Amino acid sequence: MTYPISHLRLYRANAKRDGYVLLLSVLLISAVAAVVLPSLLFLGINSGQVGATIGQSAQALAAAQACAEYGLLRLKETVDYPGNEVLSLNGAACALLPVGGMGNDHRLLCSEGQAGDTIRRLEIIVNQVSPRMVIDSWQEVSSFSLCL
Repeated sequence: MTYPISHLRLYRANAKRDGYVLLLSVLLISAVAAVVLPSLLFLGINSGQVGATIGQSAQALAAAQACAEYGLLRLKETVDYPGNEVLSLNGAACALLPVGGMGNDHRLLCSEGQAGDTIRRLEIIVNQVSPRMVIDSWQEVSSFSLCL
């Protein structure tokens, strides 16, 4: 079967147009990928940093709480416990500030935990030390207001 020459010209024109459409499609998809991929990589890196900061924050709070409990135990053992200690824990450190007040009543204990660059602080008001310890307040604070 023979085709007229006009039919072959039409076929070649359609083939060229299909090639341009394919080329433009590839360029468009490449441009979109070039914009989206760096954004996804940036988001992945940032989420890793946020996760590390959250982990450090939890570790710093745990250190502050451990120091506070240690200080309360020492205060229970010795009513004249002065505080002012620094303790080193697994990957974190904590500090007990000087214990406020004197005697058995109205004592103030402040503790600070640090992990990496993150610091968490606790202020504890003890109404009575002995015979049974009575804690009026145990709160986390951004900066100490009751301690020196």
